[in-house]
Amino acid sequence: MRAEGANQSLVEQLIARGALWSPPLIDAFRATPRHLFLDRVYHHHPERGWREIDTTRPGRGELRLIYSDRALTTRLSTPEIERGSLAISSSSQPSLMAQILEDLRLAPGQRVLEVGAGTGYNAALLAYAVGGEGKVTSIDVDRVVLGEARRHLEALPGREVELRHGDGRRGYPDGAPFDRILATAATPDLEPAWLEQLAEGGLLEAPLDLAPGLSYLVCGTVREGRFEGRLLRPAYFMPLREEGTTGRGPTPLLPGPERMTDVPAPWAGWLGRRPTTWALSGGGLLVALAFLGWLEGLSVGYAILPDDRPAYGVGDLVRGQVCWVSARTWRVSGKAGHELGLRLWRKFLDEGGPWPTEFRLTAQVGEAARAEGRLAYRKQGARCGQVWELIEARERGGV
Repeated sequence: MRAEGANQSLVEQLIARGALWSPPLIDAFRATPRHLFLDRVYHHHPERGWREIDTTRPGRGELRLIYSDRALTTRLSTPEIERGSLAISSSSQPSLMAQILEDLRLAPGQRVLEVGAGTGYNAALLAYAVGGEGKVTSIDVDRVVLGEARRHLEALPGREVELRHGDGRRGYPDGAPFDRILATAATPDLEPAWLEQLAEGGLLEAPLDLAPGLSYLVCGTVREGRFEGRLLRPAYFMPLREEGTTGRGPTPLLPGPERMTDVPAPWAGWLGRRPTTWALSGGGLLVALAFLGWLEGLSVGYAILPDDRPAYGVGDLVRGQVCWVSARTWRVSGKAGHELGLRLWRKFLDEGGPWPTEFRLTAQVGEAARAEGRLAYRKQGARCGQVWELIEARERGGV
């Protein structure tokens, strides 16, 4: 009863926070206890490293952890707990999972492909939502992860989930077309196979890892081989990986902010004693500037400053110009770095302060289409040509 009560309490929190609202998905979360999908979790301490927590027979403390609204690491890159171990699999934050499933507008009878099986918890929720007439296929490159997901799903025998071993970047052609394709691992680009295997009028949702500190869920549909959608919200997931790898590739690094010159941020005089949320939140000023810098072709970095405040770096690595922006100060590589930051700031203001979620993404295999809007950018991703275009009829609420 304690576990059941903890699950119902979590569901009520998700409803109250606005992450979960449709009756079918509320029923799905109520009928899918999270603890059935967790054998162990790993907690990381900056100084002491990883600690394993056994959750097979959860007591009060373990239930409090399992039913907290937080992502939980479930697998490390090495069998033994070592200081250098990396988290490679997790159970996502329940409020984020709820929002993702709401985005997909699930309905009975749909065919769903999930890329990344995880613990099986998300697949169980999907299976409940599409009902007996629908079908959920979950594909994963890691056989150990698949084996654990299969065992977890056996605790809910009514959930029909087909588990497949394979590289999720290639989708699952034998089951196509799919009404919904959901990637639950971060990817630098949309995969051609996903575009090919999505049914007409279907929805594709995936976490795009654009640059350090810039990871967003993108959702849209495919028409005549071309994806059209938009960014929805910040979302940080484990990277999509090949078998036997951690999925983390090399990232061009900006020179760090620690040895650069401090100058006041242009908005420093607007802030009180404490920075307001518009400056620091996931959809706030810093991330919007960094995203615009990425669109402009600048390299982007992310760091936590000694005062525990986040900072985004933008830079031209060829010219050695770097500007790190934080709530109160900029840290710049001399006059040229300061001027680079000011040019980006001016562009941001002149265009009405665009947010990342106010850009439309069009993606297709091969070269990007022509960029024609007032504020439009062509980018070449790892798999697809991309066009990012500011939506002209912008609407904002809850500012």
